[in-house]
Formats: sequence, C-alpha cells, structure tokens
Amino acid sequence: MSEFVQRFDKSTGEYIKIEVRSGSVIGNPQKHKFAGVDEIEPIETTTRRAAFSDPLGDYR
Repeated sequence: MSEFVQRFDKSTGEYIKIEVRSGSVIGNPQKHKFAGVDEIEPIETTTRRAAFSDPLGDYR
C-alpha cells in the first residue's frame, strides 16, 4: 500500500492528498490529480432538503 492517497472533493472540484498513516491532509488542494498517488472514493456531501407540508395529506 502506498504512503499517500488522493480524494476528489466534489463540492470544491479539487483533489486533496492524504497521508495514510495519520489520515491528515498534506499540502494544498489541486485542480488536477496528484502524480503517482492512488485515488480513493470521492467525498460525498449530502444536502438536506427543506421540509414542506403535504397539502393533499388529508385526502390520502
């Protein structure tokens, strides 16, 4: 296993480099992939939807 991995952050459109042993981010994020570094799954951000009332709820 390599010493570093990279992960794509979909919210910023940048790649971050992570040290495997400590889990800390190394260096600055970049718009392009890091050379010679394995890629792991992208960062998924979930957005919460605003709650809304169901106007037809009484009829169901």
